[in-house]
Amino acid sequence: MYSAFSPSFVKYTANATSRTWYPEGIKLLRGKGLNKSDSDWLNLSHNLADKSVADVCESFIGAAFMQHHKSERWMPSYWDEAVKAVKLFANSDDHKMQKWSDYFAAYVKPKYQMGEATASQLDLAKNVEKVHPYHFKHPRLLRSAFVHPSQPFIWENIPNYQRLEFLGDSLLDMAFIIHLFYQYPAKDPQWLTEHKTPMVCNKFLGAVCVKLGWHTHIRQNTAILSSQIRDYVNDVKEAEREHNGAVDYWVGVSEPPKCLADVVEAFIAAIFVDSEFDFNVVQDFFNMHIKSYFVDMTLEAYENFASSHPTTRLARLITINFGCNEFRQDAMMTEVEIPGKGKAVAAMVMIHGKVHFYDIGESGRYARPRVSRKALEALEGLPPYEFRSRYGCDCVDEGEGVAQDGGAAEHEKIKDVRMP
Repeated sequence: MYSAFSPSFVKYTANATSRTWYPEGIKLLRGKGLNKSDSDWLNLSHNLADKSVADVCESFIGAAFMQHHKSERWMPSYWDEAVKAVKLFANSDDHKMQKWSDYFAAYVKPKYQMGEATASQLDLAKNVEKVHPYHFKHPRLLRSAFVHPSQPFIWENIPNYQRLEFLGDSLLDMAFIIHLFYQYPAKDPQWLTEHKTPMVCNKFLGAVCVKLGWHTHIRQNTAILSSQIRDYVNDVKEAEREHNGAVDYWVGVSEPPKCLADVVEAFIAAIFVDSEFDFNVVQDFFNMHIKSYFVDMTLEAYENFASSHPTTRLARLITINFGCNEFRQDAMMTEVEIPGKGKAVAAMVMIHGKVHFYDIGESGRYARPRVSRKALEALEGLPPYEFRSRYGCDCVDEGEGVAQDGGAAEHEKIKDVRMP
């Protein structure tokens, strides 16, 4: 189905810029390039930038997802075509999956997961099940979701929650994106990205952890952390009482200990793995414990929270204040080890294809805000002309385009075409 479509084929016949490109087989009636002959068009080409190619690939995967994803109960087959699209564009021996079920087929259950559960681990599963009705087949997997990195492995021979947290972060991200994408069909990508911010932040997930009472199950070995958890629990419960049930009560509370958010993400991953990669369990958790907070994303508290986030502020500064269109933020796993916390994620800010700012963190959720703050410190207060000079920006907005090309850009307003 997708064999004829790959990044290497994303090349368009066009003039020196993409502004004069028209689809093949279409006759131009007016606009730029009207007087060009067929041979002129054939002899000119324009290759899309890497980011444009990446955007097309990602859009293609999204289209495959939208075509088959249904609003009713999730089924593995709904995502099979999207998996095929990922395989096509990844084009790597590390990603051979052609349907959703191939992911679990490639999963090798670790020994700790399959071991016999102790009385303590069974008791944890029973207590957690009272709050969220999922029955674990492997209670030791659940225990791992509550083991802080400060807890020695030898105490139960169960790893801490870091690997599960890594997976759970992405699973919750998917649930949040699905909710926003279908709840707000008219909103643009920037709005969706900005308003996903409060949903994935530590403040919110920390409040969820306390609401569920799961802070009492964390196995950790740090006196300072115990004090920090206790203080945060008191603060967030007091804020909830003062707000009389308002869903945005958590916004004004101080930052929680990171482990509270980590536990929620690790639990999501634990039920996902225990259920043999059934995304329904993730969706169920979202519907039961998270969705009610975000029925209305236009609440003033959420709007303010989104706009004040450093990543949002940076994007607006560069694209709106400086008028730069060649800007992106990205993150990737590195080989650098953070002591006691695993491999670091590097986040970077690229302007016109060059990395100007970078930083690392335990995950992209922490690295991105960190590098955004670093970039804001350097860029805020710069006049636009200095930004362009310093960072090689030659982006031209529509108003400038009309002035510089003698009104030629005016022809771009209407591309009147018809089939021959």
